[in-house]
Amino acid sequence: MKVRDQNAALLIVGVGASAGGLEAFQELLAALGEAPETAIVYVQHQERDSDALLLELLARSTRYSVVPVADGKKVRAATIYVCPPWSQLEISRGTLRIEPSDSPERPSTPIDHFLSSLAADQGERAVGIILSGNGTDGTLGLKAISDAGGMTFAQSADSARYDGMPRSAATTGVADHVLPPDEMAAELKKYARYLTAMQSGSRERATTQQIHEALPDIAKLLMESTSHNFQHYKPNTLARRIRRRMRLLNLASIDSYIRLLQEDPEEPHTLFRELLISVTAFFRDPEAFDVLAKNVIPKLFANRRPGDVVRIWVPGCATGEEAYTLAMLCIEAIEGGSVANEPDGIDGGNANASGTGKAATGGAAVPEVQIFATDIDERALKISRAGTFPVGIEDDLSPERLKRFFIKRGKKYQIVKEVREMVLFSLHNLISDPPFSRLDLISCRNLLIYLGSHLQKKLIPLFHYSLRPSGFLMLGPSENISSHTELFRTIDAKYRISQRKGTGADGNATLTLADRRGDPDENDVHRAPVPATDTNTDLMQVMQRIVLDEFAPKSVIVEEDGKILCASADMHKYLTVGTGKFQNNIIKMARNGLRIGLRATLQEAKNTRRRVVHDDLSIRVDGKLQRVMLTVQPMPRVGEDAELFMVVFHDCGLPLNPDEPGVKAVETALSESGMHTSHGADAIIAHLERELAITRDDLEKSIQEYETTNEELKA
Repeated sequence: MKVRDQNAALLIVGVGASAGGLEAFQELLAALGEAPETAIVYVQHQERDSDALLLELLARSTRYSVVPVADGKKVRAATIYVCPPWSQLEISRGTLRIEPSDSPERPSTPIDHFLSSLAADQGERAVGIILSGNGTDGTLGLKAISDAGGMTFAQSADSARYDGMPRSAATTGVADHVLPPDEMAAELKKYARYLTAMQSGSRERATTQQIHEALPDIAKLLMESTSHNFQHYKPNTLARRIRRRMRLLNLASIDSYIRLLQEDPEEPHTLFRELLISVTAFFRDPEAFDVLAKNVIPKLFANRRPGDVVRIWVPGCATGEEAYTLAMLCIEAIEGGSVANEPDGIDGGNANASGTGKAATGGAAVPEVQIFATDIDERALKISRAGTFPVGIEDDLSPERLKRFFIKRGKKYQIVKEVREMVLFSLHNLISDPPFSRLDLISCRNLLIYLGSHLQKKLIPLFHYSLRPSGFLMLGPSENISSHTELFRTIDAKYRISQRKGTGADGNATLTLADRRGDPDENDVHRAPVPATDTNTDLMQVMQRIVLDEFAPKSVIVEEDGKILCASADMHKYLTVGTGKFQNNIIKMARNGLRIGLRATLQEAKNTRRRVVHDDLSIRVDGKLQRVMLTVQPMPRVGEDAELFMVVFHDCGLPLNPDEPGVKAVETALSESGMHTSHGADAIIAHLERELAITRDDLEKSIQEYETTNEELKA
């Protein structure tokens, strides 16, 4: 795709301008002088039949050859190519292609159109410059060049006659340099000389190798400065973006760049933003969204009642185009009537949730739509929340959708309130922050391709965890779930649409929410249980059944509020049903001696999300004193609405019989010298003393929690 032939050393510079841009361009050319390793393509908003005068004016300002663009013309060094008025210009393999327009109106975004094609064709050797002019044309084109690894410039507002176009590029963060034209020329010459010096294949390979070797140190510096861990991102992606920063700074060695990271407090944050490759657009890969709209979106609303909520998550949302795209598709499904009476060919889930508003089609209430769009780039989220986009989005949206979902304000498009209120934008780290849950659809497109295999293996089970039973997952065209077929079944292989299977993850699919170093914690709430792998013989199953029935401790599964969902057989030793109205609550059903300790243990497990063990409790069983240890273990949710906890009752040792002679002698021994107490009596006394101390501690915790709750309620 990128040009690597005899013109490999050629630097092609795309310059876009509008009102007031000609003077700025002439100033740039005067300062640039002779630069034989560059070629310039100039695209300006012009009226018809104005190109002859423009060519004459430019020829007076430069030593470059100034020629009009002809279709099929190969780009040569030291030449300025001027795009004809009312034309769309593209470049492919270093050759210019022109598309004359028969429209009565001038093309609205010719600069975006050319710069985007320049980025696709030249990649890292593309340069984009936006000069004076009104509107936003050029912003999306600069973004495309930046994403491809090239260099971008915008004219400083104080030097531009009209600052609309360069200001748009600067405020959205797609311009690497914001400078007046003469300083642009100086920076451009330095950049061209740097690329020429570094173009040796052996030198480039050596630099790349050095960058790869330095990645752990750079990741550590980024972690210290930004609190974001890039350790498990794909090395090639990291190296390519780091190399781009070195080119922009004209640094020849990785050691000099590491020193800059250490000495300049701003550079780690600049590199952090550089690594956040926010390549996105409305209806990117239109065919994929067509399939989603036809085969998935209606299923999200199937069998839902008014008041239910359809929940969608877009991790890595960048500037919000993908999230808004999904909102548009949901509105179109509702308005088109495909929501009502949708056949249930694919399960859409039936979980209930409370909402805050209603939509209607044909007078019938339909479920709400909530779209959670998250990213770690606060600057991108600020743009997405504003919902204002350059006119260049006309290339991605049909006139009907532009009219229905946007309001044109001058040279920008504003998303309508109906769509904006559907989407909640939030700062969220997909790798380390807890995920959203009870989701119907996750659209994570072209994010996994930047992550290493370690993170990819982790995130697919996480998505499975976040989705409702039979929820949907949509990935990008270069991503797949082939290694997790036990979790998802394919709905459309070409467009990477899958559906969550109702079964939990097996032993090979761990469900870990945070990127932890070292060995996993044995108490980690998110560890999936590991089933036995040897199922080839019935003997193993018989042995397991005997162990479970005869030797395993009794246990129950409860929700956060203590409601029992399932339990082992013969739980009467630990739980009992009292007189009066039946109350399905483990605390109220616990026998005397367990209730206070059980309440405190369950509360601590809910607060810490870790296993909690409470020993030195006791109950009376057939007149004997039985020591009991409680274990409360949080469990991963598998589609349930409430958090789940396993409560396990362990008997500690044999019961102590108070009627034994040694135990009966306790009172007499204590009333006299205390020197003749038996070992059994000592054990009972020590146990009761420990139990009393623990009970006092549990009561103190309960009182503190009660007082805290009261204070919060008062506030």
